[in-house]
Amino acid sequence: MTIFVGLTGGIATGKSTIVKFLKKRGYAVHDSDLVVKQIYLNPTKDFLYMLKKNKLSHSIKNKKIDKKIIRDEIFSNKVKKKKLETFIHKEVRKSREVFIKQHKKKKAKILFFDIPLLFEAKLTHICDYIILLYAPKKTKIERALKRKGTNKKTILKILSNQTNDKIKKKKSNYIINTTKTKNHSFKMILEAINNIMAQNA
Repeated sequence: MTIFVGLTGGIATGKSTIVKFLKKRGYAVHDSDLVVKQIYLNPTKDFLYMLKKNKLSHSIKNKKIDKKIIRDEIFSNKVKKKKLETFIHKEVRKSREVFIKQHKKKKAKILFFDIPLLFEAKLTHICDYIILLYAPKKTKIERALKRKGTNKKTILKILSNQTNDKIKKKKSNYIINTTKTKNHSFKMILEAINNIMAQNA
């Protein structure tokens, strides 16, 4: 049996750092953000058609997509947001299914799924265990502001669209506070993995 572990957390909670660490340790991780990045970098005809159909064609410039235009517009338009998310989630699901198939063939004991919107997309049912990366709101804002092209208004909009941390904590099997050192977070994730493996020995 292959164990499915969901890895989640709000904006700027250290998911990328943990994913890099897990990959370095030889664990197989399906990175939803990476799939989404590729969708925007190499848009298919279907994606371009969907954007045009939903009056987002002004975000397409020479077959390149301006994510900022899309992000600003969908936060004030729930219909457009829903249609875009439906398309993206479908593509990510296809990629995840291929990933599962490949690694089940290799008889992998444990697989990780980095899904930032795990709760929002109602994907908890695909996971045997959920590891939540947590940081207080103030820390998330401070970290996110250091990123290129971000501002406080956008960050607050993103946070308001994410499930409340109290709910996430209740629904998670392991919670890792990422406000401490990176090494502490690495130690905690390895402890969680050891614990999961011991339960399934």
